[in-house]
Amino acid sequence: MISKPYRILVALAARGDEKPVIDQAIFFKEKMNARLTVIHINQPALSQPKGEVLQNVTKKKLENIFIKYGYEKIISEIKFVIEYGENISDIIKNYSDEINLIILGHRKMSTFKSHIMDSVDEGISNLISCPVLIVQKS
Repeated sequence: MISKPYRILVALAARGDEKPVIDQAIFFKEKMNARLTVIHINQPALSQPKGEVLQNVTKKKLENIFIKYGYEKIISEIKFVIEYGENISDIIKNYSDEINLIILGHRKMSTFKSHIMDSVDEGISNLISCPVLIVQKS
C-alpha cells in the first residue's frame, strides 16, 4: 500500500513580517518529509484596510521572500499558488481537502479591536477540519 505524502499549506500575506511563519513551515516540511504549498490571496482594493493599497503579489515575489530568508535551495520543491478574491477563509478552505496541516501567521490586535472582530486566522480555523498552526509574526 502506498501512502499519500504529508501535505502542508502555508498562507502568506507577503508583508515582510512572516519570517517566523516561513521558518515553521520549513521546519515541518523537513521533519515530516512533506510537500509544501504556499498560498497568497490578492484582494480587491475595496477590501483593503483604509490607507493600505492593493498589493499584487506574484509567484516571483513569494520566491524572493524565501530566498531572502535563506531557503533558496528548496524553492523548486515548493508549490506557489496565487489566488484572487475577497474571502480569504473560503479560498483557503477550497485548498484544505488534501492538506494535513495549515500554517498561518497572526499579528496581535489591540484589546478593543479583538473584541469587535475576529482575525482572519480564526475564520480559517473555524471552517476547516485539518489541524491549524498559528504562528505569531514578528
